[in-house]
Amino acid sequence: MRIFIFVLIILPFFVSAQAPSSIAFYYNSIDSVRELMNYERVVVSPNLITPKQIDTLKQANTDVFAYLSVGEFDGPSLPNNLRTSSPAKNENWQSYAMDLTSPDWQLYLTTQSKSYLAKGFDGLFLDTLDSYYLFADNETEQQKQQQALVGIIASLNQLAGEPKLILNRGFEIIGQLEQPISAVLAESLYNSYHPVDNSYHKVKPSDSEWLANKLDQVKERGIETIVIDYIPSRDREAQRAAARRLLNEGYTPYVSDGLLYEFGVSTIEPIAKRVLGFFDGRYTDFSSSECHRMISMPIEYKGYVPECRNIRTTNFANVDLSRYAAIVLWLDEVSYQGNAQLLQWLSRAIDERPILFIKSLPTDETLRKKLGISDVGELEGEINVSSGADWLANRYPPTFSQFESYQRWVASNSRIHALIKVTDQTGNASGLLFKAPWGGAILSPLPVSNLANNTEAWTIDPFRLIEETLDLPKIPAADVTTESGRRILTSHIDGDGFPSKAWFPGKPYTAEVLLKHVFKKYPLPQTVSVIEGEVGKRGLYPEQSDEMEAVARKIFALPNVEIASHTFSHPFFWDLSKAAKKKQYGDHLPIPGYTLDYRNEIIGSVDYINNTLAPEGKKVKLILWSGKADPKEDVLAIAEEAKLLNVNGGNTYVVNGNNNYTQISPTIAWYPSAVHVYTPVLNENLYTNLWSEHHDGYGRAVETFELLGSPRRLKSIAIYYHMYTGAYPASLKAVMNVYDWALEQNTTPLYLSEYAKRARTLYETGIAKTLDGKWQITSSGIKSIRLPNSFGYPVIKQSNIAGWDYGPDGKYLTLSSPRSIVTLSTIPKQSAYLKNANGQLIKWETIGTVTNWEIRSHVPLVFEIANGSKCKLTSDSVLKRTVITNGGVRYTASKAGTFSGSLRCSSQKNKTKKRTTDG
Repeated sequence: MRIFIFVLIILPFFVSAQAPSSIAFYYNSIDSVRELMNYERVVVSPNLITPKQIDTLKQANTDVFAYLSVGEFDGPSLPNNLRTSSPAKNENWQSYAMDLTSPDWQLYLTTQSKSYLAKGFDGLFLDTLDSYYLFADNETEQQKQQQALVGIIASLNQLAGEPKLILNRGFEIIGQLEQPISAVLAESLYNSYHPVDNSYHKVKPSDSEWLANKLDQVKERGIETIVIDYIPSRDREAQRAAARRLLNEGYTPYVSDGLLYEFGVSTIEPIAKRVLGFFDGRYTDFSSSECHRMISMPIEYKGYVPECRNIRTTNFANVDLSRYAAIVLWLDEVSYQGNAQLLQWLSRAIDERPILFIKSLPTDETLRKKLGISDVGELEGEINVSSGADWLANRYPPTFSQFESYQRWVASNSRIHALIKVTDQTGNASGLLFKAPWGGAILSPLPVSNLANNTEAWTIDPFRLIEETLDLPKIPAADVTTESGRRILTSHIDGDGFPSKAWFPGKPYTAEVLLKHVFKKYPLPQTVSVIEGEVGKRGLYPEQSDEMEAVARKIFALPNVEIASHTFSHPFFWDLSKAAKKKQYGDHLPIPGYTLDYRNEIIGSVDYINNTLAPEGKKVKLILWSGKADPKEDVLAIAEEAKLLNVNGGNTYVVNGNNNYTQISPTIAWYPSAVHVYTPVLNENLYTNLWSEHHDGYGRAVETFELLGSPRRLKSIAIYYHMYTGAYPASLKAVMNVYDWALEQNTTPLYLSEYAKRARTLYETGIAKTLDGKWQITSSGIKSIRLPNSFGYPVIKQSNIAGWDYGPDGKYLTLSSPRSIVTLSTIPKQSAYLKNANGQLIKWETIGTVTNWEIRSHVPLVFEIANGSKCKLTSDSVLKRTVITNGGVRYTASKAGTFSGSLRCSSQKNKTKKRTTDG
């Protein structure tokens, strides 16, 4: 495909005094749209984007345009029906120049356009409009082609949905168009790209002047003009300068590489927020790798996106470093040996991005010399830490076995500093943690120790490790722990043990005990599941099925209960690629005659619940993974097909005395076609030694929630247990104690499905900067952003957010729209804003001095307005008003529900027909 020049035409409503909408032209393959969503408009190759990705962009309020070559057919050979429609071939691009007057070609263009629009595109980018000059060598023929082109554009304009059209130049026919177009684009106004030798050049002033004159004629018609200039991303400052120049001259800029394979600078600059990590697929898979299990969580917390790749399958020639902020390699020495492609790539990457080597360094001596760290032999005898002990304080110390040998590492460059050193019995010193201009290295036996019972422990603080070595720029961090300024609270129950009889009078089912003492007593949103193989007639206990189904129907009929499936037969493994040596039970529950079928486990069980147990108007929303909860992309695809959210899995479990970061998982396992949402905190099995002792152990979950809430808010409050928790008075009391504690916290209770919707979009959040230095945040589902305290304070009147509140580790912003511009100040301003609420913000729209708001809460509503004591709040419901400290106001309702109204912060008295709630 050729390098394309694009024209986006903003309808005559375009106001030149305002900054134009940002735009990107991107023709590379698309694994994720997390960068593209930064732009308000994107032009892509229609065959390189999926309908799901288009939908994600639309959720972020990004318009998506499909590339369409109007004047050429790009392919190895013409289809039979088009063979008479091409008078010439474009030898430069090995494509076919098409006769625009051909009915067959016009039908082809219409058919292609309809298929793109049906896929979800908002508009079309029309390229190669002037290719007819390859064969139309006289004015008469050229005019025929131009007339046909005008007709083609008119017919596309009239397609269903009235698609927006982007033209590539077409200066000759713009004056003949009767219907509006969105914009006109031209490329290389000041900076050009030569594909023959892959070089970049300045455009001759005379050529720039000619093109600028053509574009000025377009602007005079009230049409937006877009200019693509070519500068590679390795010179980001030059890209920014070029974009500012174009913007100042009245053009919508896009400055990128010559092939349009990188994410360039428009009116915004996307922030590189991916961190590229590597593991060795010969020894582990993605979800089991240290890259995913260990280092992804702290990277994710800092607002970046961990991307773990297998060194055995990565095509290093296609790695675009411009989208990465840093690189992490957690590998043994043997993984570097014989991998020439990896070593060659590292030699280049070391000069472009910060790199952190974990556990070992590459064995290649040339690369080690470039790194400036050498292996000078082995340490001898007893080894002790001689400097940097503060890194190891209050943690498991690194262990040096007398039966193992340890390399002695020294820096050969004065700019490389050993932050942790050990010394052997002969006095020889070795560095274990190095900080270098290129990043850093932490070497064995750091940074993780293997303990008894197959457990692991960080010997240093991984957050500090990343900060010291990778020096990632601080950015606003997408957050799933918080909603409307308060920590999220969820509760979900796996169906295991439904048929068990409880140790209570009358021997009720455990589910009956929970129904009476938990589901009814605590009016919090609760997500409850069953296992069909335990409850249904085609399961293990058909003779008890009627009785158990009746209990399940009572539970699912409760207004505060959301329905989930915990599968048909409770498979222990969902990833059959793993060779399992030890299972807690068989492959699944021993249902007579049943052969494991993942579609039946997911879709079959959901159909059973929907048709047999769910009340009218309620359907299953989630699949809660069973057993190891380790589905891969193929199994996740079944849930996606059924439009089900999914939760469970991960490894998050900490208590006082055992609060190591190795046991805190990232939020999700991300795949291009699906997302596995981990449960924020594991269930009571971890607190009761797999339900073998201390049946009241789940009461310690309070310790977990406190440890994960401060000093960093790493996870939400997620109450999670099984049906069999209702078996004993002690286990029931433990769960109730956790609920009682949770009710005392300032939280926003959500259903698990609501949490999952946010969590699955965590990595699909765009972070960018405007050309004047403001932050732009674009969300496809995230509602909360954590702002580092060092950034200062949001200026509410200049930031389209609803508000913010302090957290233990920053300021938590509440987003009110998919795309937000955040202006910051060193001092807090006195504007009124939403400080926090125990519900979900549905609407916060400010026009002048009036803000229209809407909040939905699953519990009696409470929300606070900062600096709101002089404001007038109206609502469609009765709210109690209480003035609190520093001019804030708290509003409360006596019930849950959806509330709406307006907030007027003006001294002028305005009449309203709505009931006032002040006073």
